[in-house]
Amino acid sequence: MSLRTSTAALLGLLLVPFLVFASWTAAAQDQSSGKLHLIVLHTNDMHGQVVPLPATWVKDQDPPPTSGGLNRVGAYIKRTRAAARDEGAEILVVDGGDWYQGTPEGALDKGLGILKAMLLMGYDLVTVGNHEFDHGVSHFESLLKEAPLPALLANARTKTGSTLPGVGEYLILQRGGLSICVVGMCSVQTPEMSHPSTRDLEWEEPAVALTRIKKELAERTVHVDWWLPVTHCGVYEDKQLAKAHPDLDLIVGGHTHTVLHRGEREGRTLIVQAGSKARSVGRVDLWFDMETKSLLRGEARLVNLYGDPAEGEGVPALAEACAELLRRSALAMDQVVGRLDGVLDRSKDAYSTSASGNLITDLMRAHTGAQVAIHNRGGIRAGLEPGEVTRRDLFRILPFDNALVTLTMTGRQLSDLLKRSLEGRGRSGLEFSGIVAQVKRNGRHPQVVAFLVDGKKLLPEQEYKVTTNSFLASGGDAYIEFQQARERVTDPILQRTLLENALAQLWKQGKGLTPSIENRFVVLP
Repeated sequence: MSLRTSTAALLGLLLVPFLVFASWTAAAQDQSSGKLHLIVLHTNDMHGQVVPLPATWVKDQDPPPTSGGLNRVGAYIKRTRAAARDEGAEILVVDGGDWYQGTPEGALDKGLGILKAMLLMGYDLVTVGNHEFDHGVSHFESLLKEAPLPALLANARTKTGSTLPGVGEYLILQRGGLSICVVGMCSVQTPEMSHPSTRDLEWEEPAVALTRIKKELAERTVHVDWWLPVTHCGVYEDKQLAKAHPDLDLIVGGHTHTVLHRGEREGRTLIVQAGSKARSVGRVDLWFDMETKSLLRGEARLVNLYGDPAEGEGVPALAEACAELLRRSALAMDQVVGRLDGVLDRSKDAYSTSASGNLITDLMRAHTGAQVAIHNRGGIRAGLEPGEVTRRDLFRILPFDNALVTLTMTGRQLSDLLKRSLEGRGRSGLEFSGIVAQVKRNGRHPQVVAFLVDGKKLLPEQEYKVTTNSFLASGGDAYIEFQQARERVTDPILQRTLLENALAQLWKQGKGLTPSIENRFVVLP
């Protein structure tokens, strides 16, 4: 793939001047002396974040400035490409997956608008993330038909052994005489986190997939000077990949939303990740000896994108696309639907439930009449401060379009499922209504004493009506006990609609909603 330059530019946004390494000028001179300066720009987990977000890390300004957003990212890519060209450096622009899911703008047309915007941002390639499959594998394939991003996914294939339509395993690019093979990888746990249709794919461990591709290209005598995995697997898995392939100089990652300001090393391998929500762009400057095609040194950092660009510094077509997404989403999302009179917080404490979890599961249980309601903590994506609440706020809290599923479970199944959560064997902790968990402290994970329903101990053989979301009901987050349940009844109402209805009912009476801060764990001495 040739170096691509954006043909369009963006609606006002001048980026704060980024640091330019003193080595840049030297790099331009070094080209003729057998040295190459390569700039790798990277993003990950943008989740459809069109608008800039508050830079909460700036402590000396109230309110803090905003940073990022698709427009500013596109402008920075364009600006850096021009600077690299002027200085004689080469550039590679990549993304580590999870492109659209998570914002009202990303939800429009089930992601298509964001993909079309990304086509204007100047990416050389993008790796497929687990949330790309949230509406099913076939929908993902239809997105790439309409918005053909240069997408890579090497470690997932169909049952017939072929790659997904519109997706490559790797891409070989030439940069200043350096042959680079970029390989895209996604977490093998995607079938536990996304649409059930991903379980019909054959998933391969990233290290095994990279070994296979290296062997295949060697057998075909395809020459590669430098390997670059771009992954959506998380920092821990990237470290495992580096241990299995200690010859790697760099892994560009995603998935865990990790902010690595200067990267993190595993052996010789530098692992980088740029947080999430398009707040920042990661930048890695690399210098190669072109006689030996070996890396001399590399430096990684994150670039924060503050302020508005000067006229002519952006990508107008990208700005227009983002403005249209915002216009469409604002028609419904900016409407005030109620008032919150208490903090709607999230909990990461293994020994306590949260106000948001309590409220969501209480509303689920009241709506269906079930004895128990269960929701995954990972599905609650934001907290909320007291004040007026818009539909956009509710979307930030619950961005996933999951229906309610009410099913019949035995006490044993329900107990096994809750223990899986408390013992840390599920991918996400659980929030619940209708149950009290009696536990004792036992390090990171509570030791279960008993579960109570209606004040009585859960009986192994007794049957209970349980409401959950459709993601968990299909066995998501490794809660396989839901798949063993029977008598499933699906209600298409969304959890955020339940929240809106509860807020609106009180709003009509001139009242606000006060979330319950009850802790549904009883920690025994």
